[in-house]
Amino acid sequence: MFDHRLILLATPNKIGVLDWRPGHMHWLGDFSDNAKGLAAFRQVIEEHASLPVLLVVDTVDEDYRSEIMPHVQGHSRDELLARKLKQVFRNARFTGAWLQKRETTGRRDDRYLLAALTDTDWLMPWLSVLHRAQVPLSGITPLAKASQHLLGKLRFQETHTLLACRLNSSLRLSYYHEGMLRFSRLIGGDSPTQLPGNAADEIAKTQLYLTGQRILPREARLHVLLLDPSGQLDSALAQLNADPAFSTRLIQLSTLGHALRMPEDFLAATPEVASLVAIAGEAIQLNLAPPELLQRYTEFRWRRSLHAAAGLIAMLGLGITSAYWLQAQDLNDQSQQRVQQRQQQMAQHQTIVASFPVQTAAPEQLAQTVTLARQLDAPQPNARGLFAAVGQAMDASPEITLNTLEWADDTLTPSGQIIVNIDASLATFDGNYRAAMQRIERFMSRLQAVPTVFEVRLRNSPVNADSSSTLSGKTFGPDTAEAPVVRFGLSLTYREAPP
Repeated sequence: MFDHRLILLATPNKIGVLDWRPGHMHWLGDFSDNAKGLAAFRQVIEEHASLPVLLVVDTVDEDYRSEIMPHVQGHSRDELLARKLKQVFRNARFTGAWLQKRETTGRRDDRYLLAALTDTDWLMPWLSVLHRAQVPLSGITPLAKASQHLLGKLRFQETHTLLACRLNSSLRLSYYHEGMLRFSRLIGGDSPTQLPGNAADEIAKTQLYLTGQRILPREARLHVLLLDPSGQLDSALAQLNADPAFSTRLIQLSTLGHALRMPEDFLAATPEVASLVAIAGEAIQLNLAPPELLQRYTEFRWRRSLHAAAGLIAMLGLGITSAYWLQAQDLNDQSQQRVQQRQQQMAQHQTIVASFPVQTAAPEQLAQTVTLARQLDAPQPNARGLFAAVGQAMDASPEITLNTLEWADDTLTPSGQIIVNIDASLATFDGNYRAAMQRIERFMSRLQAVPTVFEVRLRNSPVNADSSSTLSGKTFGPDTAEAPVVRFGLSLTYREAPP
């Protein structure tokens, strides 16, 4: 779609129009250089005004120069070429330079082919039609440059090649060195060259000119390709092959059609389309159009690039949206599957619950029953071992009097452990609470030293050591009738020794 374009072949007498896109082409016809032809050409151009146009010119009013210039780049190269073109072609408007290659020796200068149209009065009416229709003109290139791409399609790779092409009663001779154009001349139809025998003479004259201008080396053998759908150049084949300086070959329409992928009948009816098709998809290396004629094509390229970028962004957005939509659909399907699985599980649960026997007791009563069963199944504490452990500490502390000893059988207590609470008092007390606390601490240490006793702590103290409490009580003196009793409480964990 982006390579769709019109390719025009302009001669001083008429202009042909080819509607081309990759894989498809349509010859829109030839239009003469008169009022009727210009009107028909204008109508065709206005119908295809949105397509870019490449103009190929075929005229005797052309000039070629091969120049070697210093290797520069950027703005300096543009200035150098502009100055050289003006120096060589004077005031010619349609000029161009083609960088062919860089020398491999010496200063490694650049080799350019300079070309110009010396007379363009016949071309201006066609350009006026293009200008009024605001057609994006991509460039103007000579037919000899288009024929160079034709050689590439034919895969002809000889070093010195002369293409003799007969179109519209005219003979064009183009010389190519290593596949690149170096020289071309057109011999008009009103000359004696129309006779079959004169074609070989013109080719021989061209060889002498190329040798004299040192474009063709003297010892080089010139390979001549004859392209003539009308068959008028066939007689020149034997005459040229008789000369050892030439190696001549005739290009058949079947060979040309196979190289260009075109039917032979189409080529036979419109032989000029061969070079146009060859250059259709190629970059314009030799552009003779002045910059002011290319302005609309520059705008066209920017507009096409913006459209392509917008289309790419739209496609990217569509792809991302599609991905998110597919992901949302996948999540929705997964959610529905989860809902269906939950419903199936709830139905199975209801079926299982319905098969349960009827409960006559409340869940709280069942919990109490389970707790009681655990208490009954739990092993009873060894009272003998407990008494022995406490008695061992009591024997070492005769100043301590045991008042009560109790333990709680709690299901939350780990198996084999019981919480023991001891209430005791001091057998004798002389009123010294500091000494009393030291005796109590010694007793706690003795209990802690027993292997089956853990976590001994003071549960009730005879002395309130809290700083926020109010001080109260009585002092004990010699005249006091009865000494106070010092009581305290301990809490410890008893764990039976393993068997």
